[in-house]
Amino acid sequence: MTPKRTVFLASGIFATVGILVSVVIIAMNGGFSGSGPSIFNPPTSKDLWTPGSNIADGMNLTYSLTSTSDVSSLKHSIVSMKFNDLKDRWNVTFAIKNGSALRDINLNLTKNQLLRMEPIGVNNEKFISPVETSILAIRDIAREPKYLVVGAVWDKITTSSSGVDERIANKDSISTHAGTFNVYTLEYQLGNSVNRIFLNKDLPFPIKAKVYDENDKILYEYELQKISR
Repeated sequence: MTPKRTVFLASGIFATVGILVSVVIIAMNGGFSGSGPSIFNPPTSKDLWTPGSNIADGMNLTYSLTSTSDVSSLKHSIVSMKFNDLKDRWNVTFAIKNGSALRDINLNLTKNQLLRMEPIGVNNEKFISPVETSILAIRDIAREPKYLVVGAVWDKITTSSSGVDERIANKDSISTHAGTFNVYTLEYQLGNSVNRIFLNKDLPFPIKAKVYDENDKILYEYELQKISR
């Protein structure tokens, strides 16, 4: 057997083992209920989701948002993000209406900046901090592609007393002002509160979320109000 063929065979074996490990982990966490991926029909790359995926030129996402941030906070505000394709980066117009005040800012962001792999810049940090720590906070949970499969563990939070898994708990349908969507619910419990983030495979960021801290204090709550492409 030639060295090239040996490497190819070994790569195939490791890839297969990796898929099997993922399947076992998902099954152990209560996955594979109902139709869809199963032990005999394991998840594939088609079941992966990445924050920021499926952004289209001209897409505009509008959310209602309440967010508590270390830098600044918003209460019952309206936030919109409009994306324009500039080939090597995205021009993102953030518009935030908080009470009677309306502010907007245009940022030319690389993909890495949008996904927080590079800093956006301290001059803009205060303005978009409430959005980064709420609607865009999914980037910290899904730092690499994650399986949208019931039972899949996405991350682990280390608390003062234990570790808490963030996992896809179920697949459902929810109605919002923006329409009705099929969603996967990312869940984890801190304190007495269950945190839920609702994701749709075809949208770049979650549709809805309600998240608390360990002391059952609301950190942020948002819901998609409108989407245009």
